[in-house]
Amino acid sequence: MKSIFIVGSTGSLGKEALEVLKKLGNYYKVIGITGFQNADLILNQIKNFDPRYIGMGKDYLEAIKKEFPGKYIFDVENDLEKVILDASADLTLFLSSDIVALKSIDLLLSYKKYVAIANKESIIAGGEIIFSPDRQKYIIPIDSELSALFQCLIGEKKNAVKRFIITASGGPFWERDIATFDKITVLDALRHPNWRMGKKITVDSATLINKAFEVIESHFFFGIDYEKIEVIVHRESIIHSMIEFVDGNMKALMSTPLMYFPLQYAITYPERAINSFPESRLDLEKVGKLTFYPLDNNKFPGFLTALEYGKRGGNFLPLLVAMDKVLVDAFLEETISFSDIPHLLEKGLSQITYKKVGSAAGIVEVYKEGILLFEDMIKRSVK
Repeated sequence: MKSIFIVGSTGSLGKEALEVLKKLGNYYKVIGITGFQNADLILNQIKNFDPRYIGMGKDYLEAIKKEFPGKYIFDVENDLEKVILDASADLTLFLSSDIVALKSIDLLLSYKKYVAIANKESIIAGGEIIFSPDRQKYIIPIDSELSALFQCLIGEKKNAVKRFIITASGGPFWERDIATFDKITVLDALRHPNWRMGKKITVDSATLINKAFEVIESHFFFGIDYEKIEVIVHRESIIHSMIEFVDGNMKALMSTPLMYFPLQYAITYPERAINSFPESRLDLEKVGKLTFYPLDNNKFPGFLTALEYGKRGGNFLPLLVAMDKVLVDAFLEETISFSDIPHLLEKGLSQITYKKVGSAAGIVEVYKEGILLFEDMIKRSVK
């Protein structure tokens, strides 16, 4: 039996991961789950999967303890590291947003425990300390693009790689006139043409800042130079990434744009399981054709801004993540416009001086300071 601990079970990816595990059968046992505020959902998940460890925000702990007195109920914000090490799962899935899980990821890797990560904020903010050659084999990516690269590299030598090609759908505004971007509403931005995701990542996909994040993730995850990573717009979201090798051959991973695929692969790795979602099978005749376009940096300037500052490393990494979170939250609250996001990202990060950060705890501290700094900047900008 393979034991699974899910950090972020109440989010969109967490719910899908539990669907995958339910269909995979009894060989996989969910021993731990965490949420934050969605008490009703996590109570239902406890009933369905019977985990031993349940983490939630402190305001909800007593209610869960009352409902399930025999469980190990803990404060996810303060006790995750201790509990997750005690649980010692065969695989821990990090599916929550924000960087609250960064220290836990670092801790598990220091003990050579397997982790599967979709938490791109932690990968980016902590990239310089999380990834090292002795840790690589314990980390499995869940982002569809990184999972594709990961799978395409199997059986290949790193020095045979000429370039990574990460695909981007272009989001909901690829064909929209840039002159109308100031009129983009929150509902407009949340209507992604291909993927169904949480609000934060959906807005990041609309600005294409998310695609810059994936370039940064790939750099750290695979130890590949930025110069060897390219982005191409592929509207159908059927090819999730490609690798070109030095001999001119290319590999691509294809599937329908559903997160069940990378989630199941991460859970069953290094094996492959029978597809538990037959309705998700790729029908090439229905797809008809695959198209590719160059990225339009004039229309989506946030991509280059995020990538430029991410490449600088150090404190720019957690501050980039903090700045983006604050901006997306402000847009969702309709405090700023869609066009303000890349403009304010550049404005905020241009005021930062590089500093090296040497620990997971230090990165979390820089991130928290950045949240406060950028929230104040936005308040002053919109007066």
